[in-house]
Parts: sequence; structure tokens; C-alpha cells
Amino acid sequence: MIHPGHKEDCCGCCACGAVCPHGAIRMVPDGMGFLYPQVDAGLCVDCGLCERVCTFTRPRSREEEDMAREAEVLRFPDFLDRSQSGGLAYALMRKAVAVGYKVYGAAMDADFVVRHRRVEDLEGLQALRLSKYVQSDMAGVPAQVLADLKVGRSVFFTGTACQCAGIASLCRTYRSGGSDARPSARSGEGSRPRLLLMDIVCHGVPAPYVWRDYLDHVSRRQGGKLRSALFRDPAQGWHASKEKLVFEDATLVRDDYAFLYYQRYMMRPACHACPYACLSRPSDVTAADCWGIEKALPGFADDNRGCSLMLVHTPAGHAFAADFPDRHLRRMLPLKEVLQENLQRPVSPSPFAGLFARVYRTMGFAAVFHLFGQRALPVRAARKLRRWVKTIKRRSS
Repeated sequence: MIHPGHKEDCCGCCACGAVCPHGAIRMVPDGMGFLYPQVDAGLCVDCGLCERVCTFTRPRSREEEDMAREAEVLRFPDFLDRSQSGGLAYALMRKAVAVGYKVYGAAMDADFVVRHRRVEDLEGLQALRLSKYVQSDMAGVPAQVLADLKVGRSVFFTGTACQCAGIASLCRTYRSGGSDARPSARSGEGSRPRLLLMDIVCHGVPAPYVWRDYLDHVSRRQGGKLRSALFRDPAQGWHASKEKLVFEDATLVRDDYAFLYYQRYMMRPACHACPYACLSRPSDVTAADCWGIEKALPGFADDNRGCSLMLVHTPAGHAFAADFPDRHLRRMLPLKEVLQENLQRPVSPSPFAGLFARVYRTMGFAAVFHLFGQRALPVRAARKLRRWVKTIKRRSS
């Protein structure tokens, strides 16, 4: 039976729960809101399927990585106002819906919880747009994807690389087609027809409960009902990382949550050991912000409204992304000119991440906000010290 020895060994993709034929595995949140498998020993028959479907801790070859390959950079002018980067992810999902795919992606529900869901039309796609800087709840989704594939539906799944890897492994663990699908003899056997995967390059996934408690903290201080929330408001410009919270009588644009995220205080432990933070991706297509485009291709995206980077990994991905029905700008560049850090290595943990987690679990969000937030005394002092050191170095050079 599956039992992650350390939290670094589980990415929360939920594939193990979906593959279990006896319903012996359920995903249970820890004190930060991250899901981990819990096995009911009374139902488990030690068939080993859950261990076979888990790919997160398997050694992965990077022999196919090619730093000399080309990358595509794209912009979709009609989508920039409601896109986090250049509109690529939305354009791919639009195309998938148009040709009959069931599209799975992360959406925020009425309680501001981020969960993966299935949509079938352009109206439903609107909820899947824009970045969600928190790990989405995947409970029940892998099983739903597999059920769609079994009855002959085509599926376009988008998520983080580890989520895509879990879906791909689940599909490979079963023979393709038909409602009589059974586990294959070996994990990795077979193909995944009718399934397209698009992974989003991520900086690591933050804790769901911290997002929940942050909203509750701000709502109590504001004294009104929260109507909508954006993790990163496109109206502030591509290079800004500010959340937008709309209340009944006020709109707040701030970067308190973004600060905690980029300080790497509250990420899932597995993110710091991610085997997919490289060019060898588990998907058909990778989408990302094309940071550095201003230097690599001056004039292409100088308006601070975003640009997308696309890497295609499989023949199916090439065929699907070969053309777009929507108006777009497209260029090819050497990958090394726009190579993102998270395509090279996992994000390193903050030296204070362990302390943050302990304080949060024992004392709550208000405590970590006052100790680790950007206006906390220790943070302000550290900021002043860094500025002072830079000044000394500049004067001495």
C-alpha cells in the first residue's frame, strides 16, 4: 500500500485514490490544507496499484533535454485583458472545446476554494482563466478523467506538471478504451489516446488553508462580504504580483499574500524536490510566462500586458498546437534566451518555512502574518539591512 515516508514524497495528484479498485484510499488534508493519501487497512488488499501509479519519486531520465531547442513565444491580443500572460493557455483550451474535448482545469468556487473541474463550453472556460496561486483540490478528478476516457470522450487536462504526471500515469495503468478497462500488467504500459495534457510552469504550490485564512483575515478587518478575488490582477500589469479583493463597498489591491508566496514560506514540501522542474515534462504542451522577452525580442511585448512561452513535447502536442483559430502573434526563439528558472530546477525552500508552518498550525494566520508579513518588524529590519549592505558595496566598488 502507498504510504509516503516523507511529505516531500507526495505531490497530492490524487492518482493513487483513483486507481484503487477497493476504495481503500482517501485524500486527507494536513494542517496546511495539503492533501495526502490515507489508506484504510481493512479495505486494502495489497494489490500494489497505488504504488505503481505513483510516479513522483521515481528516478527520471533527463537525457532528452535539449538546451539548444527552439521555443515559441505567443501573444493573443484579444485575450490579454483577462489573461495572466499572453493568453496561450486560454487559446489552447478554447481550441479544445471547439473540437469536442472535455476540458479540466483549476477554478475558484463560490467559497473561494480552488478545485479542478470539468467544463464543456466557452462559458465554462471563463472560470479556468487566470492564475491560481494555491494548490487546487484534485479529489475525485482523476477518476472522472478516467471515466470520460473509458466511454470514448476526449479530454484536455491542464494543471501543474505533477498533476499532469498523475493523470498520465493513471491512464497508462489502465488499458485504453472501453468501459471494461482493467489495470495493465505494468505501470507505464500502453498509450493515452484521446488525452491531451498541458502543464503550467509553476513556482511551487502554496497551502490552501493559508489562502482561506488570508481571505478571512482581510474580510474581518474590512468588515464586509467578499464578492470576488483575483490572485494576480492583470490590470496592474504583467510584471506586478498583486491580488485584487472586491468587497460590497470597497476594492482592495494589495500584495500581502503574494509576498508570503514569493518568500517561499508556505509551499508544499514536494515542490522543493520536484522531478518535473526541468525540460523533460510529462505533458504534450507546456505553457508559461515568457519572462525576458523584452531583451530576447525587443518590441514584441513591451506594453507590460504579457507574453506566453510554449514548449511542445509530443507529436500529439505538435498536431494540436500547430495552428490557432484566434488572432495571435507568434515567433520562434532559441530556448536559452527565454529559459525560465523553474524549467531548470525546483524552487528552494525558505530557511523559515518550517518555522512558518509550526507557527501557523499552532497559533493561526494572524500570528504568521504579523511575524512573516512584509510589514512585520523582522521583515522590515531585514529589508533595511539588505539595502544597507547594497549601499556599502556600491560605495566601495
